[in-house]
Amino acid sequence: MTLSAANSPNSSTLEFITPAWSCPSNVVAYTTTRAGGTSIGDFAGLNVGAHVGDDLLLVKANRSLIPHSEKITWLEQVHSNRVVSLPSVDTMADASYSASKSHCCAVMTADCVPILLCDESGQEVAAVHAGWKGLESYIIKNTMSRFKCGPNKLIAWIGPAISGSCYEVDALLASKFRHIDGAVAKSSNKGKYLLDLPLVAQVQLQQEGVENVTQSNLCTYSDEPRFYSHRRATHQNKRSTGRMVSVIGIL
Repeated sequence: MTLSAANSPNSSTLEFITPAWSCPSNVVAYTTTRAGGTSIGDFAGLNVGAHVGDDLLLVKANRSLIPHSEKITWLEQVHSNRVVSLPSVDTMADASYSASKSHCCAVMTADCVPILLCDESGQEVAAVHAGWKGLESYIIKNTMSRFKCGPNKLIAWIGPAISGSCYEVDALLASKFRHIDGAVAKSSNKGKYLLDLPLVAQVQLQQEGVENVTQSNLCTYSDEPRFYSHRRATHQNKRSTGRMVSVIGIL
């Protein structure tokens, strides 16, 4: 779905993924794509990652194009299970929570799983960056602990991420998630396995009591025109790639 970015002279070229979920009307939520933007080369498009080697002036310009950019707190993500409540001067975390109309939560991804959460009344929101390290260390559970409402009152959306069929891992990493039914499958390559991180995220949400979970079913690796993918860039022998951002806030 294409949204309008009122503060952008190139708003017609920007494309955002909006969750197909039953969230309250006062909650804004979206994930950016590569469409539009000012970055070039390996970062071509709407790269919002300031840590990947792109021209910082271009990254700043890209960030200014997205809806409600002035309200976004950009985290310094380190594949941890840390959560911060906004507003916060501490941004070294992989998830943020907000109950304020002045502060939107956001996480950057390029294969890892972005998870957006809100309560049924539209008073609390959160964004989670869940790679395998975050999922293993229960970042979803840590984020949910910030909510005042019970888990049965939460709505969750799992955004674009690398799909299980594209995420090949070794036996050690696969073993960390074998207890989750359907999360690990054999690869055609000897000694390798396929790991479904979006499924792991869904199961962990459900185990914590979240009943309303929606999968985007969008794969960052296989959809090169639309998404950045760290693993795809590695396979293409590129030095780096850009980042999308998943944003959620209260209007």
